[in-house]
Amino acid sequence: MSHPLRGTFVGNSIVRLADEGVPIGALSRTFKIPYDSAHGIVRQALEDGVIVDMPQADWPAGSRLRKPTTAPIRLEERPDFLASCKAAFGLTPAESRLLQCLLRARACTRPHLHAVVAPEAEPKIVDVFVCKIRGKLRKYQVRIDTIWGQGYAMGEESRRLVLALIGERS
Repeated sequence: MSHPLRGTFVGNSIVRLADEGVPIGALSRTFKIPYDSAHGIVRQALEDGVIVDMPQADWPAGSRLRKPTTAPIRLEERPDFLASCKAAFGLTPAESRLLQCLLRARACTRPHLHAVVAPEAEPKIVDVFVCKIRGKLRKYQVRIDTIWGQGYAMGEESRRLVLALIGERS
């Protein structure tokens, strides 16, 4: 049985954020709904195949989120890197540049990624690129994590996987 909030703005937002790894407790507090309701929405999305994994119940006690870089990101032009990303993952040049930023800095703010990847476009394009990259890298178990309200990060394991798949060294 579908949850009453599924298909609403709140329900769709909860599913999208759960897919990005935001814990259920954080979703419950953010949208001011009972934990059981948030859990039901996410569980139904998992059963429907909309999301792949159930997120954590809540942030670990005492956890600190990674802080994204605030230093300007400068990328060297690397046609070989762009070609490797296209061959390995089917990434566009802009998606490859965003991935290159995350490989280099590991955690980046949206404004910094926007300045490097597509300064002529609307800032929301960064979120669109991340969504597309996640879809293309999901089958390789590569994760791009959301740093809530700030930007994106790539963990060491995902970084190693990407570099190995495109034949680069750390």
